[in-house]
Amino acid sequence: MVILHDFASWWARQMLSLMPARLTPDATRADAITVSLRDATDSPLDLGLRRRQRETAIGSFRRDEAGLRAATAALRSQPRAARRHIVLRIPGVAMLERLVTLPLAAERDLERVIGYEMDRLTPFLGDQVYWKASVCGRDRAGARLQARLLLVPKSALATIIAALARIGGVPRAVEAAGPNGATQRIDLLPAAVSRHRGRIVALSAGLAGGLALAALTLPFVSQALERGRVEQAIASLQPQADQATELRRRIAAGAAGADIIAAERAAVGDALQILAKVTDLMPDDTVLSELSLRQGRLAISGQSQSAARLIPALAADPLIRNPAFVAPVTRAPTSPGGNGVSTDLFSIHAELGS
Repeated sequence: MVILHDFASWWARQMLSLMPARLTPDATRADAITVSLRDATDSPLDLGLRRRQRETAIGSFRRDEAGLRAATAALRSQPRAARRHIVLRIPGVAMLERLVTLPLAAERDLERVIGYEMDRLTPFLGDQVYWKASVCGRDRAGARLQARLLLVPKSALATIIAALARIGGVPRAVEAAGPNGATQRIDLLPAAVSRHRGRIVALSAGLAGGLALAALTLPFVSQALERGRVEQAIASLQPQADQATELRRRIAAGAAGADIIAAERAAVGDALQILAKVTDLMPDDTVLSELSLRQGRLAISGQSQSAARLIPALAADPLIRNPAFVAPVTRAPTSPGGNGVSTDLFSIHAELGS
């Protein structure tokens, strides 16, 4: 039976969370009979009527027999809707408050978790207090949840609840002013009963059956509508997805080509880099007529006023290894239009280092 009751409470909370906000008004503004509790436990019953968010005093009644009879008559003269919703008002200091830190997963069943941990979080057992917990912060990175716990010891309200029982009143909630002036509220009955009792009682049997059917089908209808919206969104984004896929294919193809070029350059050498290096190493009086680069081997030919200087100049660079003449150096005759200086014709091979 306990499991069935817990499941029913959970199902009621899920169904109520699907209701529009306008159908679940703020309980602190509902029509109600208010009972203000003073510091003394034997203080009179100060009754008031809160209707349409305005409050008027009904009267102050002593707790003796005559006073309770008068309070009973005064209570019965009030509107029935207000009589079904009796609220205890206590001083703000009488409602205890503390912040508790829990694992983030506890949010799915916060009331049950705090109920089990009540004796660890407070000096009381769970059945010794009226309490309410609400989420006030989430640390998703640290997987932590911060909740605000409000509680009132049952012993502090036992006398006033007994007095109300004698005049036919059953309190539904206890309220107190918080530090910021806002009203803080703890339901004295299960939330699904205290917040919606009047509405449930007012429903006819036929309407209750219709609502039950709607409650059973609403999750499936909502899921089907949501699925339709998601599929429509996917269809509208399909052209962009196809374009992105094509771009990724082209980028992948380009990256593969770049990898091939980089691998070939690593194996053979960068021709522009080698040309720049050889140009820097050659003396100014040297002219290259041929440069070839094959499988990591460099071949250069040209003219220089002193070809013997070229081998030491090339060997001084770590990128070029084992430079050597592959043919005898020959002296070129001075041309008739030249400056009278003869040049050497040379041909050099070398290996490229990594």
